Amino acid sequence: MTYTRYKGDPYWKRAKTDGTSADGIPYAKGERVFFYPRTGATYAGDGATRASVEFDELAALEG
Repeated sequence: MTYTRYKGDPYWKRAKTDGTSADGIPYAKGERVFFYPRTGATYAGDGATRASVEFDELAALEG
């Protein structure tokens, strides 16, 4: 999908430290997570996949 990217859009990254995602799922350093820079929310596991798909769907509606 192609859509306009904006500063502050969420993105996939590797976790720099161990932590717990916004929906309560623990993740380890180096694990792939979906990060929302504006709020600081991080999602891991299935929650990260759902968050990414939801963002992509909403972003596609914009254009």
